[in-house]
Amino acid sequence: MSVNENPISLIKEESKIAIISHMSPDGDSIGSILGLGLFLMNISKDVNIYIDEKLPSRYDFLPGSQFLKVYKDDNKKFDFCFVLDCGDADRLGHNQSILSKSSTIINIDHHISNTNFGDVNIINTNMSSTCELIFSLLKNYINKLNKDIATCLYMGILTDTGNFIYDNTTANTHKAVSELMEYNIDINIIVQNLYQNKSLNSIRFLGHVLNNFKILFNGKAALVVVTQELLKEYDIELDEIDGVINYVRDIEGVEIAILLKEITDDEVKISFRSKYDIDVNDLAKRFNGGGHKKAAGARVKGNIGTVENNIINQLKLDLGW
Repeated sequence: MSVNENPISLIKEESKIAIISHMSPDGDSIGSILGLGLFLMNISKDVNIYIDEKLPSRYDFLPGSQFLKVYKDDNKKFDFCFVLDCGDADRLGHNQSILSKSSTIINIDHHISNTNFGDVNIINTNMSSTCELIFSLLKNYINKLNKDIATCLYMGILTDTGNFIYDNTTANTHKAVSELMEYNIDINIIVQNLYQNKSLNSIRFLGHVLNNFKILFNGKAALVVVTQELLKEYDIELDEIDGVINYVRDIEGVEIAILLKEITDDEVKISFRSKYDIDVNDLAKRFNGGGHKKAAGARVKGNIGTVENNIINQLKLDLGW
């Protein structure tokens, strides 16, 4: 199959389908797997949407969230495995084992760092998000689109563009959003659940972060370090803290913001954000990660103190700071 063909045309009523995305799912990954999953349920009787871990509670409102399930290794085989919003098969976590049980792997993504690991690779780095890319593939089947599918795709575009302020937002992005809104999606419900429903503990945690983050390299970099102990102290979940990086990125003079999240005693998730010309995708690659020019990440082994030192040293090497 050519990468220019639409993989939706391959799906038949009897097709056995798996849909998966990366570990630590964000809005774009969740919106894309749900949007595509709900659509394919109109065609196939056997559609399975898997996540690697529990769905963050702020996404519970999304149509189709009841179909999400954590994959349990069994003997089930699939005709097609759609891998969405994932630049590298190693980022699939436990779901990576599904690939070897699938006859055809269809890799759909918008990350410049994608390794083209699928049998079919549909990679478009000009798209704001994987949700926008999915919508471009589904538009030929307009009679099978509905409010629920549109809601999931709109949410993914909204979050991956930073509410349409990141420079991955294009004229085509706004056209796609305009078309999705024609399905009478309830934007208030989306906004309330994503941005206006924070726990009191998460706000208190934000206060702690704003009082304790580190400024490095004469104000050019800001660093937030979140340990397991700190999460326990404020009684919040790991997925509640992603937005704090934006607060320190927005400080005048800061060119790059870094968030370190301690997953376990020997594993750390790194998030990078930039707002000028620094390519944090290149920086993330140093740690076997990837993403976009202004937003990227990685997971690394090691204690959080060592990881912090390694990042600071890498910044010195790469940027001459």
